Amino acid sequence: MSKTKRITLGIVGVLLIISLVVGISYAAWRITLTQTNENTIATSCFNISFLEENNILLENTYPIFDEDGKKLVPYTFTIKNNCEAYATYQVNLEIVNTSTLNSQNIKVMINEEEPIILNELTEGQVTLDDAKEAFILDTDALDKNEEKTYTLRVWIDENVTTETEGVQNSTWISKVTITASYIDHLPTFCELNPNTGACEILVKGETNELAYDGTTDNNLRYIGADPNNYVSFNNELWRIIGVFNNIDNGTGTKETRLKIIRNESIGEYNWDNKASGTGSSISHFGSSDWSDSALQIILNEGAYYNRTTGECPYGSNGATKTCDFSETGLSEEAKNMIESALWNLGGSSTWNDVTASMFYERERGTTVYGGHTTEWVGKVALMYPSDYGYATNGGSTIDRETCLNTALYNWGSISDCKNNSWLYDSSNNQWTLTSYSDRNVFFVYTGGTVLYQTAANYLNTSRGTVLPALYLKANVKIIEGTGTSSNPYQLSL
Repeated sequence: MSKTKRITLGIVGVLLIISLVVGISYAAWRITLTQTNENTIATSCFNISFLEENNILLENTYPIFDEDGKKLVPYTFTIKNNCEAYATYQVNLEIVNTSTLNSQNIKVMINEEEPIILNELTEGQVTLDDAKEAFILDTDALDKNEEKTYTLRVWIDENVTTETEGVQNSTWISKVTITASYIDHLPTFCELNPNTGACEILVKGETNELAYDGTTDNNLRYIGADPNNYVSFNNELWRIIGVFNNIDNGTGTKETRLKIIRNESIGEYNWDNKASGTGSSISHFGSSDWSDSALQIILNEGAYYNRTTGECPYGSNGATKTCDFSETGLSEEAKNMIESALWNLGGSSTWNDVTASMFYERERGTTVYGGHTTEWVGKVALMYPSDYGYATNGGSTIDRETCLNTALYNWGSISDCKNNSWLYDSSNNQWTLTSYSDRNVFFVYTGGTVLYQTAANYLNTSRGTVLPALYLKANVKIIEGTGTSSNPYQLSL
């Protein structure tokens, strides 16, 4: 879970009845807000600066109307996030006195918004040991090195009268506090480094939902039959495959990025079906070169990418059918969260002995048919066979380690392996990105077996379902949500 820090700004408001105003039987008030040495900002990543001589000072006054309260000189302070991590935070006003003057007698005005009785604000969680109640003044977020300035005016509501019992000679003390949560990508396994303020990726909480894959890149993956890895993207449910290290953005710069996949298929289409002599195709069954496949073009240049209607590959020899992505294609907001990545297109020369780790190595290898490219830079692709394999958590009879050491071809007869991989779909055959030989591409069958199929796949009545997969930009953040299907993670740039 994300590491939470409490930051006390130490702003103290003291309202003291000191005299009676001549000719008026209201209590007179002296209001002072000052910065004290009680703050703990120096030990956190947040910093605060104050406008010099910026005390709110009301002497020999009495309850006033809102029109007069708005004219008060505001108490002004600026909050800055000095961490290397994105942070969500709350500014809270906590009440620590026990006098009869209480939150229903106090008006506050925050950042030039309309004044409001304090106890009409949302109640916050009390964080100070001596506080009796707390109210949320603001909820917001700051990226690293960002800052926000606040103005705060406080006065006694004009409705307080001499009949208000116990008001005279009372004291009211408040403090402003900040509760901050630092987030970098996934809050479920993000912890703030106390030395740098950076949000580091660690396995926390439900460890049976997360596992490092043990590859040379040591990616962190969601595992199990139905982990809490749902994310709202493109106004749809997608799922997080994991956090992947050393992802090349196509220019040689390597980053750690989230890889996600659509929760439901966008339809059943051919992987490729170009006619012989078109591009890399030497037969009417298409080719196994993703860089110029008919499906790749639809996902990255055609109807799906442009959120429109088009013609999608369906059949052999370049046949198509109309596909309508006017509502399910990528929105401009979604495209703005995607960045190109270098996708490895290595294939496998064998099919019945390949484990998840062997697929991972071969996907990054050089075994391809007929001089096809081994790398492709683009935005939208498909899952790898290794993604399907590494997503398992094993079961009560066959554990995860045994599953990972078993060829994916044999998973069809091992329910503990396939049924505990959330990427398994017993109702639909699924295309992957990895080639076998000639026009063949690896396929995850409804039975759980990974085997090859022709890119055109024209003989099957159920063609391969297409679940787009992609890498989000490195600066995309998860700002809220729990990862369940009913409360998916919400993304922000």
